[in-house]
Order: sequence, then structure tokens, then C-alpha cells
Amino acid sequence: MSPSWDRMSSRVPHDPEHELEWSIVADGIDEDELFKLRELHQVLQDCELHPTCRRKPLHRQAQTLLRFLRARDGDVLKAERMFRDMLEWRHTFDVDGKVHSWRRELERHRTRRARLCKRFAIEEQICNDKHGIPVRLLRLGVADSAGMIREFGQEAILVDSLSKLEWTHEQIRNAMFRCRKLIRGQIQILDVGDYGDVPNWTGRMWNNLRLGPDIYKVFDGNYPETVRKVFIIRTGSLVHHGYTLVQRLLPQRTKRKLKLYGPKATEWVSELRAELSDKQELPEFLLCDSEKAFRAATPRGGVVPEGIAGSNEGRFEEDEEAEDESDVLAHTSSQKLAQEQAGLGDVLLRFLVAVIFALAAAMLGGQLGKDGVS
Repeated sequence: MSPSWDRMSSRVPHDPEHELEWSIVADGIDEDELFKLRELHQVLQDCELHPTCRRKPLHRQAQTLLRFLRARDGDVLKAERMFRDMLEWRHTFDVDGKVHSWRRELERHRTRRARLCKRFAIEEQICNDKHGIPVRLLRLGVADSAGMIREFGQEAILVDSLSKLEWTHEQIRNAMFRCRKLIRGQIQILDVGDYGDVPNWTGRMWNNLRLGPDIYKVFDGNYPETVRKVFIIRTGSLVHHGYTLVQRLLPQRTKRKLKLYGPKATEWVSELRAELSDKQELPEFLLCDSEKAFRAATPRGGVVPEGIAGSNEGRFEEDEEAEDESDVLAHTSSQKLAQEQAGLGDVLLRFLVAVIFALAAAMLGGQLGKDGVS
């Protein structure tokens, strides 16, 4: 029994298996929100019969229910609907099964798509924050979203992202129990810099914005309160100008979560370090602006050569030599495509991308704003 359970037992549902979680959550929220959380818990009791909850009792987890309650601004009916929709989606899409299979495929490193997804990756966990939760770096500036989806299919890219989200929320919950404190998400760093080593920044950023919404709908509907702060770094003057145009539309709680910084590391280093423990180290390119640091920056991403996945979207197991042969054939066509697309990268198109990026950031911030502020 947790030390504070005696005083908590009259305020939270009687659930011996989850009493520690309920006591931690109750300690971290006010009485009005706790009342609504108990109400949501009560109306979801029939979910114990749902296949998803038979596997894992999500409907009894106070921290999980709180995330959905906050995602709907404390509206219990809307939160209930959102939670039930999530359970059904997890069951029909077979999230646990697909994530397990994909993780095993990555570990075996035998399929072409598993190797190439690692090769052209744009995100990694770079260190831990002050609560021990991994900090997630996404280098959108070197991403080729269109190429990844073209070669491997949208579902493969979605499942890869779901695998990371599932792991992230496990880490957030682990940190909650370890610190005995309610923690509202992880720190994310979105690097949108144009370092010049991956061609056609404008076209690739356009594709990120064009293709992202369909996938982000899944994230927003099923994984609320994933982040507590987003650092958007190495933005140019056009992006800043575009963001200024939409910033006044954002609620204050969103502005506190969504932070835009220019091209210099000195603009964000102090605030980022404040989110970390003293012993955590950061990649050099996040600390300074030298060409040497930029050249060593990882993950590297890159333009995905057309046809590199081969037949069947790279699903079959094979020797790595087979991948190398197709890589040579695909490299020339991908270079030609990148050169043709780079011709679109004039100032007018860059400004258009900047404004749309700012709008997308605002919409992302609007969804994040539903989650509350730590």
C-alpha cells in the first residue's frame, strides 16, 4: 500500500491493483479535475469486456484516463467517446500485434525495409530529461517523407511511428512511478534546418506538410498528451514571419509548449538544458553552429532513391548484397529527381512553405494545448 493511500482512499476509486497510480495522479491535480476523472472512470467500467482492455486494463489506469480527459478539455462525454474510439482502433488495427512484429523485424535486420528505415531514419532518442524520460529528436530538415511512403507504404511508416509512441508512453508511465509524480509528456526537438547536405529542402518540407496530416490524425486521436514542450529549431526568417502571422490565434497554454528558435544554438541551449539533468550530454550540432558539428549530425536522413525497396515494398528477407545492387540502379534516378525538384526552390515557394509550416505548427500546438501545461 502506498504511504498516502489512507488519506487518498476516500477520494479515488477502490482499485487495489492501481492504488499507487491513483494516489500519484490525485496528488497532481485539483479536486474539480479529480471529480471528472472519477466520473470518466465510472462510465468506462464496461470496457473491461473489450478485447483491448482484456489484454491491458487501460480503462483502470488513472494517468491514461487523465490524458483523454485533458484532450477533450475536461468534457467527460467527449473524453469517453474518444477513449472508446481508441480502444476500437487498437483492436481493429491490431496495434499490439503489428508493433510487436515490426520490432522483431527491425531486430532481425533481414528485410530490406528494416535496413533502409534505419538508414534513412530522421529521429532518435538523444538523452533523458530531468525525469528520466527520453528526449526525442526529429530532423525534419533531412526527411524525405514522400520517398519513404512511396517505397515502403504508408502503413509501414505508420507502424514504425506507433512503435515509438508506444515505447514513449511506457517511459512516461515508468517515470511517473519512479518519481512518484504526474509528468505530462516528453520533450521533443524538431530540427527544420537546411544544412545543404540533403537536396531540395523546400520540396521535402512541402511533402512533410502535405503527407503528415493523415498520420498525425492517428496520433492525435489515440495518443494524447505525448509531449510537454516542443523545441522547433533552426528556423529561418520566413518561418518566423509566418509563425508571427498565426501566433495571435493560439491560446497561451499552447504558446508555452511550442517554442520556435532561429538558426543559432545559443537561442535554445539554456532553455533545453533546463529540461535535462546535469549529467546529460547533447549532440554537438545542438550546442554550436560549426560546419564540423553539422557534418557529424545524426540521424542523417536523406533522399530515398526511387525503386530502392524493390518489389513488395522490401518486405521479404534477403541478403544485404541484393540491396546494394538495387541501390546503385536507384541512385542515379533519385539524383535526377532531386535536381528537377530543386528547381522549384525559389524564394516565393520557400515563403509559401514557411507560412504553411507556421500554420501546421499552430495546429500541432493547438492539439498539444489540449493536454495542459506542466
